[in-house]
Parts: sequence; structure tokens; C-alpha cells
Amino acid sequence: MKALILAAGLGSRMAPLSQRAAKVTLPVLGRPMIRLLIDQLADQGLERAVVNIHAIPESVRAALRGAPIPIRYSPEPVLLGSGGSLRAARSWLEGSEPFLVINGDMLLDLDLGALLEQHRAGGTLVTLGVRDDPRRAEFGSLGFDAGRRLCRITTLLDRGGESASGLFLGVQLVEPALLERLPEGPCDSVRDLYLPMLRDGLPIGVWEQPPEARWWPIGTPRELLDTNLLALAELDAETTIDPTAEVRGEIRGPVWVGARARIAAGTSVGPGAVICAGAEIGTGSAIEQSLVLPHAKPRAPARLRYAVAYEKEYWSDA
Repeated sequence: MKALILAAGLGSRMAPLSQRAAKVTLPVLGRPMIRLLIDQLADQGLERAVVNIHAIPESVRAALRGAPIPIRYSPEPVLLGSGGSLRAARSWLEGSEPFLVINGDMLLDLDLGALLEQHRAGGTLVTLGVRDDPRRAEFGSLGFDAGRRLCRITTLLDRGGESASGLFLGVQLVEPALLERLPEGPCDSVRDLYLPMLRDGLPIGVWEQPPEARWWPIGTPRELLDTNLLALAELDAETTIDPTAEVRGEIRGPVWVGARARIAAGTSVGPGAVICAGAEIGTGSAIEQSLVLPHAKPRAPARLRYAVAYEKEYWSDA
């Protein structure tokens, strides 16, 4: 299977953390979120991927260096939108098999086999992934009928017959023939592709992610922090410290400390702290329920709670 990973967004909702690196390269327990996503998909049989890039493209290339599958890049000097990105990558995606389109700014449990099986059984040009999730009030929802066919797109169009609804996951399984319906130039896959299909009565499939599966969108500093803390809570060990890290302060787990990080004497780190590679925590600092990005050196004494430190500054939601 092939995939298009959508990674070209400006990351304005992630500001100020997206000023030096593309949003999709920001880390979860020290690893770029887009690399974690691709590694997971490769473990399930993804064979190659196209990644569209725009903002700070060199950071995306660096994050995916050494990826387990071949990666092609689709540069967008001018943003093309989710539909235009599909058209731009068309020559790499065409063939006889369906391909995956997935947002690069999230982590999730995705059963590719189950998605593909339902898509083939449904016989549609595209199948959209959804989940039953209370966050639908924030993100909007898609309605579908008893046959798992799309019948409503948020408040934009409702054809009736809805039996259930779900939050869109940013996951699409697409037949190459769908590319013929894309308009020229920049366009949006919902507004310019799926809305006209639904209006014309063309079937669009819906696949439901199991309710126990994870879906962690990472579009804001708070979501980045929350995802790191959730991932930290899932580790078997209360404290994970890279052997090259220098730790002289007090550690109260759960804590994760990356390579060559330095935690000075007279500091308190944790509970609930992720200190990424090369970061430095100065004397007198207290870091709790917070994330310190790679090579960040927050001004000491830093008192961080529900915060993300970057360079010498920090974002806080305390």
C-alpha cells in the first residue's frame, strides 16, 4: 500500500513552537510525531509514502531520514489544500490499488487491515475514518446510515437517513479513480470533492475506529503537551533516563529524559515531565506536568507547570 502524508500546513495554531520546525516534526517522547506515524504504518505493511511539504521543509526531511520505507516529497511553494495535494502527488499514487491519505499531525491506533477490508466490501471510491468521540463538538461530525455510507457532512449538507455519527479522523482510503474528480489547482477535499459527490448521490464509505483505540490530534501546544503526558503515562517504567543524560537534580516519576539532557543540582523534575534531547534545566528550576523541547534552555530558575519550553522561552497553559 502507498500513502500520502499531509504535512504541509503552516502550523499557525502551534505557534510559537512551530517557528523553527514544521509542526509534524515536534516530538512525542523525543521522536518526531510524523516519524512515529510512518513507523507504525510501515509495521502494518505500508510500502512507500509521499509527504507534501511547505513550511520549514528541511525539518521534515531531517525527521524522516532513515525511515523504514521509501519516502518521496511533494513540495508546495504555494499551499494547494488537501485536494490539491492529492492532485500534485497523483503520479506517485496512481495504480490499481487503493492508497491511504492521512494527516501527519496526529498519533492514532489504526488497523489498516480492517480499514482496507471494509473499504473493499463497501465498493466505494473512498472510505473515511471516524470515531465516536465527545470532541466532535469541537471538530464537527460526519453522519452515516446503517450501511455505513456517508449521509451528512457537518452542517454543510445533510441527505437524511442518518443512524450514527462520528468525528473525522483525518484518515481516507482512496481508489485511484477518485483522482479524476479533482478540480485543477488548489482545492479542499471536503468542499470540492466530497460535498459534490454527496450532493450527486455518489456513495462514500465510512469506517469506525474502535472506541478503545487511541486518537491523539496534535495541532496546538496544549495538544502536544497532553500527548506527551499520555505517552509518558503508558510507559512501563516510572522513570526513563537516557544513559548519556546528566541528572543531578531531584527526579519524581513519571519522568522521561532524553539523550545528552542536563538537569542541574538543586532542581526538581516531575512528576509528569518530558525532557527532550540536549535540553538543559538550570539550578533552582521546578518542572512539573511539562514538556521541554530538544535543546531548550529555559531561563533559570524556571517554574514550569502545564508548560512547553522551547529555546529560552516557554508556552504555558497554567
